Amino acid sequence: PGVIATASASLHAEEDGLDQQSDFEVPSVPGAEHDTDLGLIPWTTRSVTDLESPKAEPPEYDLWMRTPEVAPELAPALIAYATDLTLIGTAVRRLDGISQRDSRTAFTSAVTSHSLWFHRPPRTEDWLLLHQHSPILAHGRCFGRGDVLTEDGALVASYAQ
Repeated sequence: PGVIATASASLHAEEDGLDQQSDFEVPSVPGAEHDTDLGLIPWTTRSVTDLESPKAEPPEYDLWMRTPEVAPELAPALIAYATDLTLIGTAVRRLDGISQRDSRTAFTSAVTSHSLWFHRPPRTEDWLLLHQHSPILAHGRCFGRGDVLTEDGALVASYAQ
């Protein structure tokens, strides 16, 4: 058997210091009619955009998520998992006739690298916006990046793959 995955982690102790960020325009949390099932039971996820649509759209995707109350030390792991789920689907939104649903039939996908940076302690029991886009899809590869934001626009984390 060979190596399936490797990981590298850089850790940082919380400390006082400057706290400044760019302003983000955060849309309102969509109503329950926009519930999206990503199989993340018991998470609640909502989006006004459909990753299953075969219609060509801009390679952008906003996903709201929240979990039941969890221990604070578990929240970063939940965010790490959530940020890995929909970036490839976001990249293929630009293609007419193909959606995330077509993975393993119209195309084969695999994540070769996923990076995540935490800027503030996260709380997943509050609504968080995963705001993501994919600037390129070329030569059998895609690149995507995103930000995890609170309802009031605080930047909690950033990610790329």
